[in-house]
Amino acid sequence: MELHTLEGQQIGQYKLLAWLGEGAHVHAYLARSAETGEYRVLKLLKSNLTSSEETLARFYREAQAALDLDHPNVVKVYGYDREGDLLYLVEEFYEGGSLMDRLKAHPGPQPLDFVLRTLEDIANGLDFAHQRGIIHRDLKPENILYNRQGRAALSDLGVTKYADEAEARSRQGLLFGNPNYMSPEEWQSRPIDARTDIYALGIILFEMLTGELPFEPTKTSSMMFVHLLHLVATPRSLLQLRPDLPPALEAVINKAIEKDPEQRYQTAGALAVDFKAALAGSTLNSLEGSEGEATVNANEAFGKTAERVAAQTTSAPEVVVVRRPLSPVLLAAFLAALLGLLYLWWRAQQSPETEEETYTPL
Repeated sequence: MELHTLEGQQIGQYKLLAWLGEGAHVHAYLARSAETGEYRVLKLLKSNLTSSEETLARFYREAQAALDLDHPNVVKVYGYDREGDLLYLVEEFYEGGSLMDRLKAHPGPQPLDFVLRTLEDIANGLDFAHQRGIIHRDLKPENILYNRQGRAALSDLGVTKYADEAEARSRQGLLFGNPNYMSPEEWQSRPIDARTDIYALGIILFEMLTGELPFEPTKTSSMMFVHLLHLVATPRSLLQLRPDLPPALEAVINKAIEKDPEQRYQTAGALAVDFKAALAGSTLNSLEGSEGEATVNANEAFGKTAERVAAQTTSAPEVVVVRRPLSPVLLAAFLAALLGLLYLWWRAQQSPETEEETYTPL
């Protein structure tokens, strides 16, 4: 069955009105309930993901977890069901579209009040999810949706993993997500946690403020080299692209996208608090050091003092080569990894890269 050709069909109480697109796991449809008349989004699990009992068990587990996420900044999942061979989720419909829609319709820097409002909404949603042991792992502009009033919410938490599952699967070397927003630890197949989402949020903020990405390579193979081989020490300078912004704002963004998770903001709320303070020219709420175990208290002191922030450099990105001596075993492993990356790079040049996600809510 071709999942993108089901317009007009009835699934359960829902009539499929329009195919919205597809993601890594699902095909999405705008649907209307025959019982209530309300509009919903139906996400149909791709058939290749329903072939094993393990996958089905994971789907039911994650769908049930999504039902428990009741927060104004998380897209509501109303239920899940099966009809024949079709497994599907029923989600809230957001009329305002996605952040990606906004970036395409209005390219370039976004209004600062819009950026701040989006950040505060998404930080609230992330902290709520993180407190419950759920990380998104695929945060990007397509997964930030707006309602009719312009409030933002996280989408696709229903197909994410609990933190312990994500860690286990990451250790197996499996890569998920859009390469432009993937953290260094994801590229390196290291354990991930809530700070992986904070990294992606920092990339999104940079993009909203400048209309560009902080790291110029856009091909998957290029991003792999950047993060695995540590070829780039710093992102592009926010202030070189936006000299009109407060200098402290660059330090906030750079902290959010630090390569070392320990050096990042430990909660999305803490990032939002410092971002707002930097915009207002106020003293930041952060203190130098590490929180240890992340909390969801957005006002908890963390990070750098205002004096440190003011002293942050705004120089252009530099290339840094790591020169630590390697043992023979580590050297052999490094060379093997390098050969693998060269092969992946060669393969990437042979054919155009395909977009991972084409789902754009109406």
